[in-house]
Amino acid sequence: MLDLEVKPKGRTRAISTMKLRRDGHEPGEQPRVSTTVNVRGALLLTALIRALLVPGMLAFRFMWSSGRLLSCVGVSVWTFVALIGCRRSQPESKPVPEPPATASAPVSTVKPAVNVLIAYSSEKKAWLEEQIELFNVTQPKLASGLAYAIEGKAMGSGEAMQDILEGRLKPAAFSPASDAYLTLLNDAWLAQPGHPLPLAANADSVVISPLVIAIWKPMAEALGWPKKALGWSDVLKLSQNPKGWEALHRAEWGRFKLGHTHPEYSNSGLLSFLAESYAGAEKTRSLSLEDLAAPKTRNFLTGIERSVVHYGKSTGFFSEKMLARGPSYLSAAVLYENSVVESYAQSNGDNPPLVAIYPREGTFWSDHPYAVLDAPWVNADQRQAAQAFLARLKGRPAQERALALGLRPGDTSLAVTAPIDAEHGCDAKQPQTLLSVPHADVLKELLRLFREVKKPSDVTLVFDKSGSMRGQPLSEAKSGARAFLDSLQARDQVALEFFDSAVYPLVGPLNIGDAKTDLARRVEGVSADGGTALYDAVAAAYREMLTRADKDPNRIHALVVMTDGKDESSHLTLERLKQEFPRERQEANVKVFTIAYGNAASSQILSQIAETGEGSHSQGTVQNIVQVYRDIASFF
Repeated sequence: MLDLEVKPKGRTRAISTMKLRRDGHEPGEQPRVSTTVNVRGALLLTALIRALLVPGMLAFRFMWSSGRLLSCVGVSVWTFVALIGCRRSQPESKPVPEPPATASAPVSTVKPAVNVLIAYSSEKKAWLEEQIELFNVTQPKLASGLAYAIEGKAMGSGEAMQDILEGRLKPAAFSPASDAYLTLLNDAWLAQPGHPLPLAANADSVVISPLVIAIWKPMAEALGWPKKALGWSDVLKLSQNPKGWEALHRAEWGRFKLGHTHPEYSNSGLLSFLAESYAGAEKTRSLSLEDLAAPKTRNFLTGIERSVVHYGKSTGFFSEKMLARGPSYLSAAVLYENSVVESYAQSNGDNPPLVAIYPREGTFWSDHPYAVLDAPWVNADQRQAAQAFLARLKGRPAQERALALGLRPGDTSLAVTAPIDAEHGCDAKQPQTLLSVPHADVLKELLRLFREVKKPSDVTLVFDKSGSMRGQPLSEAKSGARAFLDSLQARDQVALEFFDSAVYPLVGPLNIGDAKTDLARRVEGVSADGGTALYDAVAAAYREMLTRADKDPNRIHALVVMTDGKDESSHLTLERLKQEFPRERQEANVKVFTIAYGNAASSQILSQIAETGEGSHSQGTVQNIVQVYRDIASFF
């Protein structure tokens, strides 16, 4: 039996009574997971992103003060693509069972007397959206006879946690990706005046899923899979080889390109970097400060991070874009097993299939707890309704449906069968080795170490200063740009390119550690005037960035383009601009991220620019532009 506990500052406190039971099971068998997670024993734990942390979605930073781990900022809206019915020709996959039909159920015209909000982590979206719909169509009633309805809200776990603490989100129940978030939620809640009791004293694990390296099947085979068990050391060896895939006689694949989320924004990124650290230290338990300080560990981490294309705040983003853009975009990404399963239904058939690599050095489980909150905004009726919905999720039909969607059931009496099988790139007998989360002081040092060894970035901010930006739009955009600068590290470098009817000479690039104040002053001094030469501005910045990328390939090179309008002053057309981003130059790894600021900006055009430039597109408003810039900073 594997007990989950940590010892912050010499004290031993159990994080939860949840245990992974290995008694009577061969290595790699499905662990028996206790369905009840009691978080009370962890309430005063101030640091631990504990136990079997999970899929994707953590969007908070860690601040340490007086030995206490606090969740800081970070908003992450993780867009997870639901299963669609696309067919593959190779390999042939078994169809995912359809949910029970609901057409014959009566449709209620009476508005429910009680509405019950459930906030949950995004990677469960396909399953929970379906279960909520099926549950509501039964027209559930409380013991009092009042009708009620469940409303779901898919969010990043860290984002939801922060919104709950700040009063922006008031759910009756919370189902993050990991019980670690409940520990952090309770600790932060109890630290606030007038809160003597925890918000989430008890929780039940509803599904589980392991962290994997998702890689294209031909690439896995070139590395020796499935005869050879692969791991982080194989990633390191390939990323350090200057010949890249040519060293394995596949020169046409170029260099090895890895994607994982940012550890300070996302849970999967934290677990990925932690797993890399364990592999570098050649350990599976009790990672120490001495291990992190060891040159061999730091060199191992630096070598792997060198292969990163860019970071991000959403595991779902990497999953979606990897499938859409193919092997030229990413060779591999750190995802969750259910993402690999879902890829077989999402693929358009243009790319080879993905397979899941369970690193031989070890990986982590995620536990997906569901907690009915003991909060002042949750009344007795809502609590009763939330418990009833939990009972449905733990029922056999819902658990079988979770399995059909690639999530391992929390009900361990159910065998793990298709689609978690070889036909969907997975192995139900894996993982063979489970890693333990270290003490709080080690996690703190881990995050600090990431800032030192991560791949540094080189970013050009392409900033619209046209006349339509006058007033509050320009003021808030300046605040957003300053927030972006504050989010970067000292080794990162930034250039500024302002444009209106004209494109102005580049300022920089300058190192953040030396020139952040100067860069912020240049942004602050901008005034609005003129038209919008968007296409010319992007083209000029891209050409200049290609030159920098050729000279320094060991950085993440990107443009962050913000505009509040449509192009009206450029010499280039949109199609001519898109030709500036030829596929054969993507080995230079220059990515383009766009922000449509306000209603006048064309999201359609900016999305095309971002997709052609293999970046991402965001929608910004006067109200959220600061957060949009912060979110984009997670890619670097």
